[in-house]
Amino acid sequence: MSAERLGPFPPTTEAGGAAADAALVREATAFVAHNDLLAIGVLKRLAERGRAVPGQVSVVGYDDMFGADLCVPALTTLAGPGDSAGRAAVELLLRRGSRLATHTDQHRVVLPSHLVIRDSTGPVPR
Repeated sequence: MSAERLGPFPPTTEAGGAAADAALVREATAFVAHNDLLAIGVLKRLAERGRAVPGQVSVVGYDDMFGADLCVPALTTLAGPGDSAGRAAVELLLRRGSRLATHTDQHRVVLPSHLVIRDSTGPVPR
């Protein structure tokens, strides 16, 4: 089993179709998308190509956006506190102030996340 990064693809449903096509050429059995919009585009293209999700391919998104549970199949996604992420980013920028352009410190903020398992994932196909 291996993983391969494809792209970059814009975080849109339209780009999800292109991402799915690129991965299908490589006979991928699972897709982990940059965000839920891209993953929804992947789901649409897989349906167009007659690929069973999750029977033949699993799809995971990121951000648990509104509607992720309304897709067919419902999208498995990694959820996190988006409002906290935005707040933490602003606090880091404010803390660094005018040093931003010249200072190269790396700051890391770890926020909780959890996997929301829905219908778009299943066992690895044989």
